[in-house]
Amino acid sequence: MAHMIDGFAIILEEKILYVSNQDHYSSFEIILFVEKLISSINPDNIWHLNNIFLEDPDGNKERIAIKHVITENNQNLFYCVIGDFDVTSNETFEMLDDFCAKVESSYNSISLLKQASQKSMFKDMIDLTVDYINFKYKNVLKKKPQFTNGIGKKLNKVLYAGISNQGLPIISRLYDTSLLFNNHSNLSEEDIELFTSDLSAKLATITMNAIIRTNKVIKEIHLTDLKDNNKNVIILYGYINGYSLDFIASGDFRKIEDVFQELTARVSQEPILHEEFAGDLKPYKHLKNYLDNLIEEIKQLNN
Repeated sequence: MAHMIDGFAIILEEKILYVSNQDHYSSFEIILFVEKLISSINPDNIWHLNNIFLEDPDGNKERIAIKHVITENNQNLFYCVIGDFDVTSNETFEMLDDFCAKVESSYNSISLLKQASQKSMFKDMIDLTVDYINFKYKNVLKKKPQFTNGIGKKLNKVLYAGISNQGLPIISRLYDTSLLFNNHSNLSEEDIELFTSDLSAKLATITMNAIIRTNKVIKEIHLTDLKDNNKNVIILYGYINGYSLDFIASGDFRKIEDVFQELTARVSQEPILHEEFAGDLKPYKHLKNYLDNLIEEIKQLNN
């Protein structure tokens, strides 16, 4: 069961440099697969990872709060804290800033940090920082998420929706080609199809690795789009008898989550999703209608 603060980690690109609690190493590994996803669709580094929400079979929740730093060499550096606390509170942001500042005061360049991480004393040094951060914040973090409406009305938009099984995409629907950040010219149908296929595979890989490595399901991934007025980007996962409903949207998290939960409940009534996937995609084609109808429901939220 998760405590208020369970562990800290430092991750650079595809390498975990430091973990304070080995019991949560596998949970921090999920960030490596999320990093591959955002790197592939976000070459200009305008998406920043904020937090990840996991849940075990007993319903115990685990959240990873993340400070995402883009280095001078355009590498992804993540300062992470895991536990069961409100990842959106000011106290959490202060804790992550404090953790980052303390580490960078000792290692003021990425090359220094990488070199030091290979030495045995590195963990002892960061452990001292972690002990300080843990003592300072463990009694001030908030338990319950405090979602706010923010300033102004948020435009709600579905970017992608799909269904997968055991890491294999079954249905993939791209609803907003702005996800193809690296394509500035006219997009062909083949460009969109290849991108959508790659995106659905990476989303399914995240799901499978969460289950295999942690025995937990990944429920939410929250990002910020720096290009679009710090808009919230949300990746949601729903689980139906071994199938995964994968969903990317932007806007008001609470409203989008409500619509997503309703969609998951409706789709779960489909008999085909109560049968084992045998590799034939034809029996699933009609499920696209659910995803297309979802677009209209999200549009209604903007009225």
